[in-house]
Amino acid sequence: MSLYPDRRHTTGAPHVTLAPTSARSALAIDAPSGSRRRLVLVMAVATTLAEIGSMADWLPFIPIAGLRIPLSFVPAMGLAAVCGERLLGRSASRRRAAIYWTAIGSALTVTAAIYLREGHMNLWVGLVGASANEELVYRLAIPAVIAAILRLGHVRVDIARITSLVLAGLWFVLLPGHREQMGSVAGALPFVAFAALAAFVVYRSGSVLPMAAGHAVSNLLTFLMWRDSATTDARSMGLAFVLCLLVLAYGRPRRITVGDNGGLLDTRTGLEVAIIDLRDGQPASVTLTDGRTILVEGDLANAEAVPARSLSTSA
Repeated sequence: MSLYPDRRHTTGAPHVTLAPTSARSALAIDAPSGSRRRLVLVMAVATTLAEIGSMADWLPFIPIAGLRIPLSFVPAMGLAAVCGERLLGRSASRRRAAIYWTAIGSALTVTAAIYLREGHMNLWVGLVGASANEELVYRLAIPAVIAAILRLGHVRVDIARITSLVLAGLWFVLLPGHREQMGSVAGALPFVAFAALAAFVVYRSGSVLPMAAGHAVSNLLTFLMWRDSATTDARSMGLAFVLCLLVLAYGRPRRITVGDNGGLLDTRTGLEVAIIDLRDGQPASVTLTDGRTILVEGDLANAEAVPARSLSTSA
């Protein structure tokens, strides 16, 4: 049989639910999903502008243990608060995610002990904060702003997402601190590879926080190597282990998941599911709001969470 959500698709304009008038009401559990998205975009714009201001030396930096963290860190933390648990993204397996976070927790604990023993705990804090800031800025805020601009030009959702992540990744690679470490074209390859991996993980699963944790471990191990507190081989093995776990846990999530509004969502295109086809004897498939039909591998993610909704229209 075919299961259709209880809503009609017409060419008429739907009634618009008024958005909450405050940030607190926009974050409420029962707030319309569109209001939260608008608040996320506002915070993303603020974060992007602060990053540009810091790079142009129009805004002061936050000094921590010799590091200069851009002032975009402040709105980025606000952006993180608005996004909430969504920063965790979607994992292909809870068991793999648990293994990844166990490894990350162990790595952060061990490195914290080493930095504390050497009297550089403030540097540990600064590196973790700087890593989180870079992921929030270059994997969330800037891509969100670029994608929104592209969507105003009627660019397809999936193309806008990919383009925004690529442009933000290029910006990340060309940061002044990164360019200082590039003695040649070959020296740029690690930064390009890391930016590509981060864009891949975030595009596939939206996992900004897991990526930020992996980024922090990478920076912590690198600084230990520079200070001769860790060998190059130890740093390489630790980093490879963490990044492999990251890809296994968050690199291949289910394509169809539950969106902010409780309905099903295609993670590759960002489009909502309009029709679910569960006819006996055939693979399950879904039809997106743009008319494309996609075969679903395995069970639908939390299909029971899809509410029965009706969409009233006006003339």
